[in-house]
Amino acid sequence: VPDVHFGATYLPTNLPTGWLRAPTSNAMGFVFQSFLDELAEAAGMDLPTFVLRILGKDRMLPQVGRANQFNTGRARKVIEEVCAFASWDGKRPSGTKGSGKGRGFGFYFSHAGYFAEVVDATVSADGTIKVDKIWVAGDIGSHVINPVNALHQVQGAAIEGLAQATIGQKVDQVDGAIVQENFDSFPLLRIDVAPQDVAVKFVTSPFPPTGLGEPALPPVIPALANAIHAATGQRIRALPMMIEAQNG
Repeated sequence: VPDVHFGATYLPTNLPTGWLRAPTSNAMGFVFQSFLDELAEAAGMDLPTFVLRILGKDRMLPQVGRANQFNTGRARKVIEEVCAFASWDGKRPSGTKGSGKGRGFGFYFSHAGYFAEVVDATVSADGTIKVDKIWVAGDIGSHVINPVNALHQVQGAAIEGLAQATIGQKVDQVDGAIVQENFDSFPLLRIDVAPQDVAVKFVTSPFPPTGLGEPALPPVIPALANAIHAATGQRIRALPMMIEAQNG
């Protein structure tokens, strides 16, 4: 893109802060992939096809600052793998008013990991969101060092991403004190609303292994947002996701 500018505002705080999983990537992944889904819709194609067209030929892009170099071939491979894994048929689902089912896609490159994800979701007439299944394809290099824990890392990242996307995890400061003191006032995604299946596939590539703690999380948020649009016709502009109830 020859002419583009985007920025982020970091608000100063006197609160001591702890760690959040892939904080910047979560926000950027949601914004970029949701916006690209709108562009794909305007172009009359589904998002995976649109992103693959943008990637172009397989190549290593020039490094920018301290960021990890981006390999378009590795990105292409995980996108193609997750589409095959989830039996994505290439058709753009049409939005429907009222309750319905939708399928959404998201891709993101962060922390040297390439991840593409597909989310199947159901939105009821009252706006309740239920995630039915998630498919994940990821490339973290030539070798998955600890396969069992790697699987659980990815599944946990997807579930944590759903929590950030849907239930809100706000922390309030009043007169210098934190209001939320325990898990009765700070919600976590509970097992009764977690998806029944998070299917994971690792794509190996001839590159040194990289980390897995964070890169599987960001794509699930826009994938869910895009699934909601497919199910309802509504675009999600902010997190946590709030769906307007459908009348009739």
